[in-house]
This record gives sequence, structure tokens and C-alpha cells, in this order.
Amino acid sequence: MNTCKITKRLTVLLVLATTQVILAGQWNYTDHTLHNGLRVIVMEDHSAPIAAIQVWYHVGSKDEQPDRTGFAHMFEHMMFRGTDRIGPEDHFKYLRRFGGNVNGYTAFDQTVYIQEVPSNQVDLTFWLEAERMARLKITEDYFHTEREVVKEEFRLGVSDPPYGTLPNKVLPFVFGQHPYAWTPIGNLDHLNAAATEELQTFWNTYYVPNNATLVVVGDVKTDTILKKAKDYFGWIPRSPDPPQVTIVEPPVTEPRRLDIPENKGPLAIVGIAHRVCNARDKDRHALAVLDRVLSGGESGRVYKKLVKDLEVAMFAMSGTFTLEQDGLWALGAVVKMGSTPEEVESALIEQLDLVLASGITESELVKARNQIAAQTVQGQTTVSGKAQKLGYAAVVQDDISIVNREYAEMMAVSREDVLQAARKYFNPQSRMTLVVRPVSLTSKALNWFGKLGGKKNKTADESQPKSENKSEESSKTKESDS
Repeated sequence: MNTCKITKRLTVLLVLATTQVILAGQWNYTDHTLHNGLRVIVMEDHSAPIAAIQVWYHVGSKDEQPDRTGFAHMFEHMMFRGTDRIGPEDHFKYLRRFGGNVNGYTAFDQTVYIQEVPSNQVDLTFWLEAERMARLKITEDYFHTEREVVKEEFRLGVSDPPYGTLPNKVLPFVFGQHPYAWTPIGNLDHLNAAATEELQTFWNTYYVPNNATLVVVGDVKTDTILKKAKDYFGWIPRSPDPPQVTIVEPPVTEPRRLDIPENKGPLAIVGIAHRVCNARDKDRHALAVLDRVLSGGESGRVYKKLVKDLEVAMFAMSGTFTLEQDGLWALGAVVKMGSTPEEVESALIEQLDLVLASGITESELVKARNQIAAQTVQGQTTVSGKAQKLGYAAVVQDDISIVNREYAEMMAVSREDVLQAARKYFNPQSRMTLVVRPVSLTSKALNWFGKLGGKKNKTADESQPKSENKSEESSKTKESDS
């Protein structure tokens, strides 16, 4: 064996060993609740003089009314408009003056405000967060300004791009009763019809200390942070606990099909979906392993079979989307020009049937677990990544101790676990099949799709949507999917 091969193997072994040491270590966090209900989670990390400060509000698109969707996302923007003491651009200006990063996102179950600042600017960040938790200024002018920003986001992310409207058509097909049936960005007609007083009521209900979790990770002292949290947030009065979503989506008991005409997408898409477990259920680990086996790069089963061997698809993958109260698993492919959706659907079902019949191999299991471990450790190398994981476990999964069990539970997944999960959730009677069929091939759509492959259609319309400009004045923040 030559020296190069030996060096490569030693490097791989060292990386895997380091990954296991990092992931197997216990997270020494403190979990405390103030008298007004604000939950405070602190974890010290003195590797760099910075601190990640996140405020997680337990409100997302699922908490909206069916005729007023988009309120949670609207407040992702409105919360940066300031108070009587803070101007509409000041949250960004004050923190960026010291090199801080500011952002936020809205999902189905949570809205999160994110800051990463020098650790000597915790007081400033706490003051800004407490101000908007207690005194947010909600006016008709601010509502109008941010509604226009959301309209532009909607145009850039939903109405203009090929396939942009698919989530709005697919989610009601999957969730017939549960409010997961709409996307976090909301409905523009609902926002146009809403009154400022309705926004005020939504904020009064959900943006309260007893519906919030403050997460701090970084170069800080736990006792100091808890004292500061009490000083800055403790005076804010507790409010009535917000209402909880109690709707339970009934199980799918017979196969469903949905054909979607697509006016802008140039190629057909086939998807096979099943409802699965929520974000707390241990089955999520087995499903994550299966996703890696099916679509973990070009060596994944569905990619290799449909793209390389059969040459009927341009791209193929699977994915699990677990939420607080439900979950969705999907297997899909983009149909190659010259092939048919029926061919692709048959090939996808064949791959699913193979899993249901015999599961996965031992080598596939080991590879998948290593890939997941590597990805996980990458997400835990920063204070912001650690804060995100703590916040998600505490708020969405409702069990912060998950952060210290996740790795062991994932490494304990067996071939039998994967097979049992597949047979539990992928019953043909609960299958939902979606076929997206293009009705025209516009030059704009061809150009957009060509960019995905790094090429531009020479005959395409040059007037493409521009990238979103995240200016301080518009208070634009990052849109999630969860």
C-alpha cells in the first residue's frame, strides 16, 4: 500500500474519531424560567469572544387563522420596525456597529430572531430584544411598508420562479384539515384585507414572555446571563398563555393523486409522499438514514438508478420533513426530456418496493450514519449552530435533553429499524402521488432552469428576477421552510 493511500485512510479515521468525540460529548447547558414565563437557556463556549443570542417565539404559520395567513411571517419583519425609543432601522444599526450579525426566520411552528455579536455586547442585544418584546410599535405606515416588502418576497420566491407555486398547491393536498396546509409566507389577499388592529391582537397573543425562549451560547458566564435576563426581561408582565393548535390531521387511508399543471416549469416532476412522524419521534432517525441511502449524493439508490442507469430523470432525491405535530416524507424526481412521468413514477415505486421488501444493507447503514454524523458536527462548530439546536429541541421538539441523546440514538439505528419504519409509514394505501406537468416552455422558464446547470439559454428573456436586496431600511430577513 503506497504512502498516499495510507495518509488518506489515516485522515479519514482521524476525522471520524474527532467527529465521534465531539458528538458524544455532553452539552452543559442551563435551563431556567423567569417568573413571567420567559425560558432562558445558556451554554458557555469560550472558544471565541462572541455570543449567539436567539429569541424563539413559539408561533408559526400553523397558529394563524385560515383567512389571515402570513401574520407570523409579517411579524418577522414588523419586529424590526422598532419602538417609541428605537427607530425602524436601529436594531440593525446598533448591532452592526460592533460587527454583529442580525437575521430572523419564520417556519410552520416557530419564529426566530437571531443575533451573533461580540460577547461584550450582550447588554445591548438584550435591551433591543426586550424593547420589542414589550413595546413594539405597530402602525398603519409600518404595516404598509412591510407588506410591500412581503409582496416583493412573494413575487421573487413564489409567483415568478418556475415551480414557485407548488408548495401552495401541494400542502392542502397533504393536509386537508391541519393548518400545516399553508406556507409561512402567507396569502397576499389575506394581508391586504387585514387591519392593523388584527396584527396588534396577534402580537399581543403570541409575542409574550411566556411564549418565548431566550437562547444564549458563547463566551459568557451563566450566572451573569441569568441575572441580565432577569434585569432586562423580568419586568415584562406575563400574559395569558396563547391558544394551542389541537386539530389532528386524520390518517390517509386510501391512495391519492394530484396532477398539477405548471405554466413556468419546463420539465415534469413526479413525487411520492407519505405522512410520517413528528419531530420528537425516534422514527425520525431511521427515516434520516433511509434518506441518505436513497439520495445521499450520486451514489444514492434513486439517483443512481433513475439518473445514471435508466436515464429517465435529471435529478432524484428523497427527504423527511418533521414538524412539531406531524411529518412528511417524499421521494421525487425531475423527468428527463424524452422520458415520461409514468416511466419515472414506475421507477420510483420500484425503488420503494425494494426497501419495503428487503430494507438496506449493512454497508449502506454505516455510510449513511457517517454522513449524518459529519453533517451534524459541521452544524455544531459555531455558537449560532449550537443555539439553533438548543432552541429547536426546547421549542419544537419540546424536550431539550434531546441534544444529549441525538447522537447515541442515531448511531443505534439498525437495519431492522429502517425496515420497520419503512413498512410502518410507506403503506401503498397511504401513498400520495403528485405529478407536475408543464403546459408550456417559456423562454424565461428555460433560462431559469438552465441556470441550475450553470448555463444560460441564449434565446431566453433577459429580464430575469433580481436577487433580493436585504437592506436595513426594508428590514428584510431570511425566509425559512422547516
